[in-house]
Amino acid sequence: MRKPVALAVFLVLTSASSSFAQECLHGASEQAAQRSRREQALQTAIKINLAETVIVGPQTGKPKYRPLEQLLNVPPTPTGFALRFYTDGSTYAFSLKDTLDPCHYAIFSDQDKGIYDGTPRTGVRVVPVTQ
Repeated sequence: MRKPVALAVFLVLTSASSSFAQECLHGASEQAAQRSRREQALQTAIKINLAETVIVGPQTGKPKYRPLEQLLNVPPTPTGFALRFYTDGSTYAFSLKDTLDPCHYAIFSDQDKGIYDGTPRTGVRVVPVTQ
């Protein structure tokens, strides 16, 4: 029982350390092509927030946010980024994650319209144990 768990922990630690040992695409040594992709993703985030204007629901006075496919003037997701968008009508949240970046650069925003970007903290990843 201890051998499979120890092996799993070892594999997680070695894969995590090797991915963070690779050079980040959006760090201090960011190349022009990567900077362009990152800026396109930031513009996509800005456009989503602009397109997601508050529509007051009839009789309730509560905000009503639309699904991504109903938003106008939102550019296509930049190459290499994965867009996740969630709304329940009264709130929304989305992320743009760079699937090409070994450091997992991502952009996040929600109905408050603040745009956050960065990479996850190292060594804090939670991996479920399978039996």
